[in-house]
Amino acid sequence: MAKVAKAYVFAGAALLIGSSLGCTSADVESGNEGVGAAEQAASGVATAVLRDASGNFVGRVVFTSSGASTLIAVTARLPAGTDGIHGFHVHANDNPANGDGCIADPAQPATTHFVSADGHYNPTGGTHGDHAGDMPALFFTESGSAAMTFLHDRFDAVAIRGRAVILHQAPDNYGNVPVGTAANQYTPNGPEATALTQATGNAGARIACGVIQ
Repeated sequence: MAKVAKAYVFAGAALLIGSSLGCTSADVESGNEGVGAAEQAASGVATAVLRDASGNFVGRVVFTSSGASTLIAVTARLPAGTDGIHGFHVHANDNPANGDGCIADPAQPATTHFVSADGHYNPTGGTHGDHAGDMPALFFTESGSAAMTFLHDRFDAVAIRGRAVILHQAPDNYGNVPVGTAANQYTPNGPEATALTQATGNAGARIACGVIQ
């Protein structure tokens, strides 16, 4: 399996951010857990609140950098029936021509949602599976809950402020699709399929978005 941004899952993949910090659900949704904006800006901490195309709260991501590593903790919830694996990345949010931040019209097709966040955060120009913004996929239970904590060493919290976190509709293949003519390899059925794998791991529509603050 292709390496996933040198990220290593630990601590049972469960960090209940809101309860562990003693804050209310309203605090978690607003991003206010008693840490002032000035204090956060001066520290190695960044946060993103994920919302769907209708503006409903989906989850929260906290990035805490120390030394060469960044601890990333996420809790999220989707409607029941959307269980399984969902692609999860930091996107660049750097092309004003596509809009800025998390723009989505729920009346429009899902393929148009949050395209304003642009492609994966990829300052070194790597291929998918090696993007700085590649992160482990989120697993949602049958009831719609997800929680994960992991380490990452390809960015720090300060560097990604202003970027965006995107949760996708489908799993991410991390570019791990062996293409060739051998019996245990795949033959692409068109350049579009190859391009989607190289860009996003063919993870489907963007179902939630949050700008990193």
